Amino acid sequence: MPVHSNPLAVDLGATLLEADARTGSLTLGFEPGERFLQGNGVIQGGIVATMLDFAIAFAALARLPETRSAVTVSLNVHLVKPAPAGRYVARGTVQRMGGKLAFMQAELRRADQADVVASATAVMAVLTV
Repeated sequence: MPVHSNPLAVDLGATLLEADARTGSLTLGFEPGERFLQGNGVIQGGIVATMLDFAIAFAALARLPETRSAVTVSLNVHLVKPAPAGRYVARGTVQRMGGKLAFMQAELRRADQADVVASATAVMAVLTV
């Protein structure tokens, strides 16, 4: 499933940077516009969570055959540092893929820095489509 198939991903400036279907890891670039910023110039926490969820979901989809899909059942987000306006990189990884559940993790960093801004773990339900 291409990243540009989701209108919100398009609005967040999402681009596919790297994907490895064998390992279930995927990296997305994001550049959220001003409308996603709080009054103090940082990206709203729900948008940070959304970027992590996209990385998690697309990593799961990269690992699954086209006859399967996955939906987020639970998402735990840790907002580690403020996320000022700019370009970000989110890396989603499959930790364990079962027949019914996938266990996932993701990290979000500024594109020009190594420090983690936010991280997430998730459980996804694996479905037949």
